[in-house]
Amino acid sequence: MRILNLALLLLAVAASASNVAITTQTLPNGTVGIPYSATILTSGGCTPMTWKISAGVLPPGIQLTPTNNTRSLLLSGMPTMAGTYPFTVTVMGCGKKVANRSYSVTIQSASVHTVDLTWSDSGTSIVGYNVSRSTVSGGPYAKINLGGLVAAMLYTDATVANATTYHYVTTAVASSGAESGYSNEATAVVP
Repeated sequence: MRILNLALLLLAVAASASNVAITTQTLPNGTVGIPYSATILTSGGCTPMTWKISAGVLPPGIQLTPTNNTRSLLLSGMPTMAGTYPFTVTVMGCGKKVANRSYSVTIQSASVHTVDLTWSDSGTSIVGYNVSRSTVSGGPYAKINLGGLVAAMLYTDATVANATTYHYVTTAVASSGAESGYSNEATAVVP
């Protein structure tokens, strides 16, 4: 019986020290003076995890904050300088397993124009929204909130070009992960 308990304990220790992986492939770009937020997620490994920038630098004005369970890393703040910022994120799980991923974030100069979008609440089980746009009415649409779900019922598109008409739709994402169909289309004309 003692050998069986020891074997189970060793299996539990081996499982907790599994490899950790950074699953977020890319991060969204940002704009000077526009709040920035992106989340880097992991899989595998065990907590607590420690995070660091192991090469390069974050865009000025952006800070990193591990989440409460340390399984993800929040990049947030107000970008203060335009430029392209390559950097590598390293995470280490409790079993000393390490994962690295390189990213590049471009911070653009403040745009002269933005499009502010708002919509109605879709229900209590909704955890966030995706915002998509097209330059053609009826799509095809491309998702523009690349840093994760939009938690509020508002979104500012600061990546618009002058003399362009945009068509926007949203989808609601439930706590189960199910995503709704597109909302009614809203149109914005940028002078």
